[in-house]
Amino acid sequence: MKLPICRIDAQTNTLCRKCKVLYREGKISDLDIDISKLLVDLAKTHKELNDIHFYSSIELEDLVIIVVRSQDVPTLSSDYVLPELESIAAKKIRFLKKTNDPKKLVESLIDPTPVQNVTVLYIPPFSDKEYKVEISKKYKNKLPISEEVLVQTVSSILGTGAVSYTHLTLP
Repeated sequence: MKLPICRIDAQTNTLCRKCKVLYREGKISDLDIDISKLLVDLAKTHKELNDIHFYSSIELEDLVIIVVRSQDVPTLSSDYVLPELESIAAKKIRFLKKTNDPKKLVESLIDPTPVQNVTVLYIPPFSDKEYKVEISKKYKNKLPISEEVLVQTVSSILGTGAVSYTHLTLP
């Protein structure tokens, strides 16, 4: 099992030095810790959870996004895990498949809405990145998450502060 904190920390309810530093730096959150503890507890009775890779969680206004490997989504969506996750988060849960490909990331976030293009713009002088996400205008009101959540999530996962969102007008 891969977790944002050490597995022993999740079992003992205390953080080691390394995890304390990550917590102070904001690289792991209280929710990451709570989800890690839950997964370790559930793995005692459900052995298939021992193969889970849980990377991080992103808490939004009315939604929690949990970043995992794509093959872990069915296991975490099961009847014995998902209700537990939603009770800890006190919000709806959405799983996001870990990827470094901006287009796949956006497609995963707004599925089933099709993504037309994700462009990477390099901004001088230090080659900072800005991502421009484009979808067809006819899907503007059919997004499963709000535009603000999309921008916030992509910025957080890709480690950039600059994400713009535009609509294409297609014939």
